[in-house]
Amino acid sequence: MVKTPEEYFADQCFETPDSRRTPGGLSDAEQAFVQKYLGADALAGLPVLEPDAALPVNEAEQAAAPQISLKARLRDEARIQMVSFLVRGQTFLLPVAAIQEVLRYMPLVRLPLAPPFVAGVVNLRGRVTPLLHLDALLTQEGDYRYTAQSFIIVCTSEQMQLGLIIDKVQTMHTVEQDKITWNAEVQLGASADFLCGIADINDRVCGILAPDMIVQKLLVT
Repeated sequence: MVKTPEEYFADQCFETPDSRRTPGGLSDAEQAFVQKYLGADALAGLPVLEPDAALPVNEAEQAAAPQISLKARLRDEARIQMVSFLVRGQTFLLPVAAIQEVLRYMPLVRLPLAPPFVAGVVNLRGRVTPLLHLDALLTQEGDYRYTAQSFIIVCTSEQMQLGLIIDKVQTMHTVEQDKITWNAEVQLGASADFLCGIADINDRVCGILAPDMIVQKLLVT
C-alpha cells in the first residue's frame, strides 16, 4: 500500500549533516551567509522559532558516517523515495533523504541586501535557515509570493539548512533508478542550475531539486 507523505514522514528519522559545524555552532556555509547578509548582531537578535510541523517527522539524529553528497548516495540506490510538490502549477521532486520537515507559513526577518529569491531568514530551533522563493529559481514568474497559504520544505544539504517556499505538497513516489536521468541539463531548461536530474513519473517528466546547488547560488550571488 502506498503511504501518504504524512504517514511516511511520521515513520522516519532523517539525518542532519552536522559534521561541518564549528565550535560556535555555525557551519562554514552558515557563517558565510550570516557575514554576507545578516551580521552577528542581527543574528543574536533573531527569535528562535519552534513551529509545529505540517507533516510530522521524528527528531533527527546526527550522522556519524563521513558525509557523502546526496546525489552520489542516490545514484547507488535501486529505488528512491521522493516527494512531489507544486510551485506555480509545476511539479518538482525532492528526495525524502534531503527533507527535514514540512512547515506552514512562519514570520521571517527580511534581508535588504539579499537577492530577490531570498524571502528572508529565521532561526529555526537554533539553526540559521534562509527561506527561499522557489518560484524565483524554478519558474519564469516575476511576482514572488510568500503568504499564509504557503508551505516550507525544510531541507538539509551538505552545507546548511534551507527553507524552500512551495505552494503545496502532492504525494510520495518510489522511483526506480532506471526512471531517472542524472545530469540532464539539456532537457531541464531555465531551471537547470538547481536540478540534478529528471524522473519519469507516470509518463510525466519532473525535475529533481538539488539543495546543494541552491546553497552555492545563495553564497556566490
